[in-house]
Amino acid sequence: MSKILVVEDIDKVRKAVVAVLEGPGGHDVISARDGREGLCLLDQHAFDVAITDIWMPGEDGIAFLRQAKAKHPKLPVIVITGGGPNFPPMEMSLAVVKSHGADAVLIKPFENAELLAAIETVRTRP
Repeated sequence: MSKILVVEDIDKVRKAVVAVLEGPGGHDVISARDGREGLCLLDQHAFDVAITDIWMPGEDGIAFLRQAKAKHPKLPVIVITGGGPNFPPMEMSLAVVKSHGADAVLIKPFENAELLAAIETVRTRP
């Protein structure tokens, strides 16, 4: 079991991810509605993995990723994104998050098994 931080602004998505991680995944999960709240939680708790959306109002996922990696370089961060008509092309988004240190990227909608497998992968990397 891992302690996981989920940062996602869309309530339904955040609740669904938390339900998968706590239920079938058996993880201990704390969630945040935006990057700023996520960064505050990082200062208050020790996490094994962080999961963040990219496109959020206020402190977005890229800012969260950069600051989380600066404060906790060994913390695995999984980025989840769905893109959209008002966002840059998916390839550009993926290149940006990888350049900022994302350990894995999942494209919405993803399967529960993909999410759980990504957590296992990033947790077991040296």
